[in-house]
Amino acid sequence: MNTELILDSIVEEVLRRLQNRSKKATVLFTGGYGGFQEALQQIQLLQADGWDLQILLSNSAEYVLTPQLIKEKLNNSKVYCEREIKELRPFYEGISVFIVPTLTINTMVKVSLGMADNMATNLASHMLMSGIPFIAAKDACDVGHPLRQNLGLNKGQQAYVKKMNDYLEILESYGVMLVAARELFQTVQKNIFTFSKNVIQASAEKQSKVFLKKKILTREDIARAKERGMEIEIPRTTILSPLALDTAKELGVKIVQEE
Repeated sequence: MNTELILDSIVEEVLRRLQNRSKKATVLFTGGYGGFQEALQQIQLLQADGWDLQILLSNSAEYVLTPQLIKEKLNNSKVYCEREIKELRPFYEGISVFIVPTLTINTMVKVSLGMADNMATNLASHMLMSGIPFIAAKDACDVGHPLRQNLGLNKGQQAYVKKMNDYLEILESYGVMLVAARELFQTVQKNIFTFSKNVIQASAEKQSKVFLKKKILTREDIARAKERGMEIEIPRTTILSPLALDTAKELGVKIVQEE
């Protein structure tokens, strides 16, 4: 293995370890119940994927959802209620993403207006100002959601409906990723650590070719390249043995000779 391949392998391993180490998120449940069951399943998927999750419950979430239920469903001891929180720093330092699985209308409106008058809105404000990725499920705050229609909560004046939709659009303009609760895991996977995925992909592309500076290219060289899934590049002075050429054709290994 040449020096370039060794360096590429080291870079890939460092990125993999950095990504695993950075899989830390704060998950804030506000008091909305819409999409709650789907959101729980998505949080379970994140945990199974190796994410270190700190779970926060607002005062209303503690009453509506209860910490006992959250702990039971997620099997996670890192569940904190708003009344227990003395400092917010531990919940934003070193995290890679901020997730709100049950965004309420109340929190949606306050954040869109720039208000920061409780734990939820203070955290949201800090995430937005710090550039920390912010993903929220809109099931509980979208007035057009089918759940509200099923409950008969779809008879409001159009002016009110438009205003609520405007608040959602404002949040999106702030960079908040508003998704359905069932799409939380997919959204995290798609939007977090994309930089490392690109670098690793580039590294893999580099590793698809090996440069061999040899006087004679042998059958063994072809076999090793096949095992690694690589094509071979050689100087124009390298001699290609007939057996090596036959082996390359048989194994489907591409040989590129410098001009």
